[in-house]
Amino acid sequence: MSQRFPGLLVSAVVCLATVAQASNLDDELDRALRGAWAVVGVEVYSGCTSTYSDNTIGAAGVAAKATHRFAPGELVKIDKVKLKRSRIDLLATLATPKLLSTTDGPFELYNPAECRAQLIFEVPREQVKAGDAAAILARIQRSLTLYPSLDGAQSSKIWNGRETEDLPPDYDLTLQRHAAWKAEQTNAAVDEGIRNALKRASRLAEGMSDDEHYAQGFGAGAEKMSDLSVTSCSSLLSASFSVYRSRAPKDHPSRWQDGYEDGQELVFNVLVAERLGACRVPVPPVDRP
Repeated sequence: MSQRFPGLLVSAVVCLATVAQASNLDDELDRALRGAWAVVGVEVYSGCTSTYSDNTIGAAGVAAKATHRFAPGELVKIDKVKLKRSRIDLLATLATPKLLSTTDGPFELYNPAECRAQLIFEVPREQVKAGDAAAILARIQRSLTLYPSLDGAQSSKIWNGRETEDLPPDYDLTLQRHAAWKAEQTNAAVDEGIRNALKRASRLAEGMSDDEHYAQGFGAGAEKMSDLSVTSCSSLLSASFSVYRSRAPKDHPSRWQDGYEDGQELVFNVLVAERLGACRVPVPPVDRP
């Protein structure tokens, strides 16, 4: 037996013990933090999207780049805990949504958005290696106060009491007008699509030749395109003949190939115009102010 074997065995045992200790620390911190409510004692920043915006919390304050700032005392729920070599990340969702605005044409629309933040705390590597959950929790609680329930957190004197902003007056009427405008925009796009398709089809029909080879190719091309599978309105509005055309067989005269191309294109445009007719939408009524 190699003389190195006992030393390797000891190292393996130490390594396994370290892994087990780290796993126990993960579990202990997860039990203490995940699902808990907390009031953050420092300002928090969030992009208010589906991702968690980084907030590095240190003695000098918060380092963050996200757009929306929330004053100290923000109420959050801890969704997930991630322990790393010398830091712990708390992935949290702010309890109160924020009203965000977007512009669609002449309308300003509002939507209550969930805001998320990743609260990053640097912790000494020694505490992580030692599995010292109490010390790590104490470090976290310098900047946030934990509560087992939402009611408990909302009764806290340090909660800032933020509420989602009110919608503008007569916003229901704005939504009605926006819905009507969207329907009108859709119908206008459909009508334009039909006009353009019929214009192209008419131009091809006027340019048809009575040449025998051309006529034969035209018929073959028309039959080939008759099985066009595009039916969705969005696809029809953006459909391009070049995407769906088939190249003419090379073993035919050039006039046959010309007819094959034109036959495909004419039928393509007729089918697009015909199917777009079913894409018009009803314009909803708008209440009078």
